[in-house]
Amino acid sequence: MSRAHAPFAARMLRRPLSGGERARLVTVLAAVLPAERAGLPALDALDHASFFAAIEGATGPTFLPGLRAMLTALELMPLAKRGFRRRFSALDRDAQQAFCAALADDEGYLARQLTGTLKVLAGFAYFDAPAVRARFDTTPLGAP
Repeated sequence: MSRAHAPFAARMLRRPLSGGERARLVTVLAAVLPAERAGLPALDALDHASFFAAIEGATGPTFLPGLRAMLTALELMPLAKRGFRRRFSALDRDAQQAFCAALADDEGYLARQLTGTLKVLAGFAYFDAPAVRARFDTTPLGAP
């Protein structure tokens, strides 16, 4: 790549998520971590502004392109899975959660890596939300 193209490539790698990509990511993370089933606030009902600021501004240059690839893979994977046979976005919420649970039990390397990464991101997104943190005592142990 020439030096003239380097700034363009760098901008493309660091391009923030679009509104649609953000919405798809929240939908996926809510399916991976269905907190409402445990009587907790649903992930997709929370404010994620600081979560998106962190993943768009404080991650390495390959994080966002990798995240986009993961969202695309997850969108298409149900097409090949018996019992689903539709794109992830075309599944209802219960089917999305069932697909993510089935994906977690899959023996394939890609499925395990995808599931593990999405679970970590879901935890970050969930516990980054002020409404969730307010529900938990965050006083350090031994603090007065």
